[in-house]
Amino acid sequence: MTRARGTALVGMEWIGGTAAFVLLASSPAAAQTATFANIDAPADVTVIAARGAPRSVAESAVPVDVIGGDTIRQASPAGDLGQALEQLVPSVNFPRQSNSGVGDAVRAAQLRGLSPDQLLVLVNGKRYHTTSTLALDSKIGRGTAPVDLATLPTGAIARVDVLRDGAGAQYGSDAIAGVIDLGLDRRASGAIADLSYGSNLTAPGAIGRRLRDGATVQAALELGTGLGDGFLTVGGDWSHQQGTDRAGYDRGGYYLSNGSATDPRNTRLLGRRLFKLGDPAASGFHLWYNAETSVAPGLTLYGFGIAQVRRALGSNFFRWPVIVDGDGDDYLPVAQPGGTAGFRPVSVIHDRDGSGTLGLRGAVGGWRVDGSVTYGANAIDDDLRESVNYSLGAASPTRFHLTSLRSDQLVGDLDLTRDYEVGLAVPLTVSGGIELRQERWRAGPGDPASYAVGPLADPAMLGLQPGAQAGPGLTPEDARRVARSVAAGYVETSTEPLPGITVDLAARAERYSDAGAALAGKAAWRAALGHGVALRGSVSNSFRAPALAQRGLSSTTLGFGAGGQLRRIATLAVDSPAARALGAAPLRAERSLNQSGGIVAAPAAGLRLTLDLFQIQVRRRLTLSERFDLTALDEAARAALGLERYDAINFFTNAVDLRTRGIEATGEQRLALGAARLTLSAGYSYAASAIRRVAAPPPQLAAHGISGALVGLEEANTLDGAAPRDKLILGAELGREPWSAMLRATRFGAVTHQFDFGAGDTPSQRFAARWSLDAEWSFSLSPRLRLAVGGINLADAYPAPSGDAINGAGNLAYDPLSPIGVNGRYLYARGRIAF
Repeated sequence: MTRARGTALVGMEWIGGTAAFVLLASSPAAAQTATFANIDAPADVTVIAARGAPRSVAESAVPVDVIGGDTIRQASPAGDLGQALEQLVPSVNFPRQSNSGVGDAVRAAQLRGLSPDQLLVLVNGKRYHTTSTLALDSKIGRGTAPVDLATLPTGAIARVDVLRDGAGAQYGSDAIAGVIDLGLDRRASGAIADLSYGSNLTAPGAIGRRLRDGATVQAALELGTGLGDGFLTVGGDWSHQQGTDRAGYDRGGYYLSNGSATDPRNTRLLGRRLFKLGDPAASGFHLWYNAETSVAPGLTLYGFGIAQVRRALGSNFFRWPVIVDGDGDDYLPVAQPGGTAGFRPVSVIHDRDGSGTLGLRGAVGGWRVDGSVTYGANAIDDDLRESVNYSLGAASPTRFHLTSLRSDQLVGDLDLTRDYEVGLAVPLTVSGGIELRQERWRAGPGDPASYAVGPLADPAMLGLQPGAQAGPGLTPEDARRVARSVAAGYVETSTEPLPGITVDLAARAERYSDAGAALAGKAAWRAALGHGVALRGSVSNSFRAPALAQRGLSSTTLGFGAGGQLRRIATLAVDSPAARALGAAPLRAERSLNQSGGIVAAPAAGLRLTLDLFQIQVRRRLTLSERFDLTALDEAARAALGLERYDAINFFTNAVDLRTRGIEATGEQRLALGAARLTLSAGYSYAASAIRRVAAPPPQLAAHGISGALVGLEEANTLDGAAPRDKLILGAELGREPWSAMLRATRFGAVTHQFDFGAGDTPSQRFAARWSLDAEWSFSLSPRLRLAVGGINLADAYPAPSGDAINGAGNLAYDPLSPIGVNGRYLYARGRIAF
C-alpha cells in the first residue's frame, strides 16, 4: 500500500511538473508592466483594514503593509511565500525546522510573536483552510494547525495585504494576531513565463569545509484571456529543491551507553557526519485560476481555485548499528537498512491541497451584495523509509506508513454593504453578513508493522523498542474523526463624523457546535492633526476555538531523554480515559484583548513614517502540557491507566495567560534622481511575550504519583523566548530603465532556546543577533525579456554553533531554529518573458 501510494504521487508530480516545466510556469522576476497593470488598487491602497471604500495605507486606522507581487517574488527566488513575508515584513517570523517529521515540510508563520494558529489567511478576501497536521515534533508552532503558506503559489500573487491588528470582529476566529490577504493576479490577455535557479554556496565554520547544496529550480507560466467583459487567468508552477545538510562530526555517539559505546562496530563511525541537519529535499507543483465575468446587468460571477502537490524527504536522527537491549546487553538488530553501518530513517511527506471559490456579487436594492461558497481540503500521508521496527526482528520491513491526516472546510458567506448620507463629513458605510462553516478532521492508522509490539519487545527476551524507528505509526485505537459546524454574523460601520476624523466599529457573534458561542468587538479611529500627521488607535477582543486536530489528536512519538536515551511519549486526546483520569479538562476557546495606538506622518513629498505600540493579552492560551514522566510508576499503576507501553505522556490544556507588548515602525522615502528612481525603506518590530499565569497541575496527577508543572521549561520557552523579539529591515531600490538594483540588510534579533532532556538535564543557549545582506540586479534585454541575478545572505552569516550541552555530541552543529537559519549564502539567477 505505501509503495503504491508513493508511486502514484511521484507519477502525478512528474506529469504535472514536466508539463509545467515545458510551459515555463510562473516565478520571481519583475517585468514591471506585466504585473502592475493587473492589481486592482495602487500599491499603497488597502481594502482589508475596513470594509467600504479603499483607503491608502496612511489613511488606515490600523497598521497595514501592502506588498506587490513582484516584490514578493523578488524576496523569495525559490518561490517560498513564507520566506518572502519574513524578508519584507518585520513583524513576520518564519522559522525552519529539521529532524521533525512533518514539521520539516510544513512550516508555520508567526505574526507579532504570537502562535501561528492565531493568524488568519484570506485569498481574494475569502477564508483559506488550514493544514491537517499538528507537527508535534516542531518547536515554534508545535501542536498548532495553521495555514501552510507553501500551498499558495507566489507566481499567482498580485498583492499581499498584511493587517497587523486583531480582527476577530471583522473576519472571525484565528485573527488574534492579524490577517494576511492574498490577491490573485487578474490578467485578461497575454502570458508570462518564468524560470529560476539557485543554490547554496557556503562555508559553515562549525563544519570546516565548503558546501554546495540546496539547488532549487522553479518554472512557471501564467496565461490570461478575456471572459466576456471580464477575465480568465490560469497558471501553474513546478519546483524541485535539493536538501541541505549542516550536521557536524560525531564526537562520541549521541545515545550510546554501556558496552555499545566501545563496540568497534560503533566506534569506527566516530568522527563522521552521521546526522543530517537542514532543509528537506522537496518537489511539487501548483495549478491555479482566477476569473470573473458579468452574467447580467450589475451582476458578476467570479471564481478562483488553487491546487498543490508536494513531496518532501526529511531526515531523522542517526541510529547506531549496535544498541543496548532491555537487559542491558549489547545487541546488533537484524534487518537494519544499513546493516552494520547504522541507518538514518527518512520521513516521506506527501502533501496534497486544494481549494475553490464560486461567488456572485452585484447591486440589489441599493446594497452591494457578495455571496460565495468556498471549499478547501488538505491531505498529508506520513511515511518512513530506511527504518526498522526492532521488536519484529528479521520480520521487520524497512518502509512504513505512519498515518494519513485529512481536513476540509466548507464555507458559505453572504456580505452586504451600503452607504448612507446622514450629514457627516463622508457617507456612513454599513456592512453586515453571515457565515456558515463546516469543518472536518481525521487521522487514519499506520501500517500494523509501524506500531507493532513484536516478540522481541518482551522483557523475557530482548526487551527491544517497539514501533518503527522515527515513528511509530498511529494505532487503530488512536485513529480519530471529528467535525463541527460554525455559524457567525457580523455588522460593521465606518465613517468620518468630522473632516479628518475616521471611526470604524465592528461586532461579531460566532457559535461553534463544540466550543460554544462568543462575541467579538472592535473600535478603531484615526485623527488627522494637519501637516501630514495623524494619530490612530484601536481596541478589540477576539477568540480562537481549539482546532479539531487539537481536540482529536492521539499519537505516540519517540523522543530523547537524559543521556540521549529514547523514550516512548504519548500525546493523549483530552477526552481519552487515561487523560481524564490524569485530570485533563475539556478544551476551551482562547480569549484575547488587543490595544494599539500610533502615529502616521507624511511630512514631505514621497516620505511616509509610521509608529505603532500594541499590547495583546491572551487568556487560556492553548498549549501542550509538560511531558509527565511515568517511569516512577510501577507496572500495575501504568497498566491501570492503559499506559504500560509509555515512558511519558502529555495532553493539550488551556493552562497559560500570555501578554505580548511591542512596537512597530516603518519608513519609506521615494526620490527622483534625474531619470532614476530611488526608494529607501526601513522597518522595525519588537514584540516581547510574558507568561502572566500558569494553571496549577490537576490533583489527579499527584494522586497517581506524577510530579511536575503543567507547563514545563521547553513549552514556556516556546511561548516567551524561542522567537526573536525584534527585527530590523533596511532596504534600498534604485532603477533606471533598462536596469534596477536592490539592496536589503536584515538584523534578526537574539533568541534563547531552552531544552529539557529529563532527569534535571535542562540546558539553554542564547544565540546573538545576526545580520543578513541580500541584493539583486536586473536588466531588461527587451521590453518583453528581463533577467536578474542576486543573492540572499551574501555575507554567509551563521548563528553561533550549538554548545556541547545541546549539540548531540557534535552532530547538531547549529540550531535550525535560529532566525537567520543554517543554510548560509544562496545565489540565484532568474528570467521572465512576456508574450
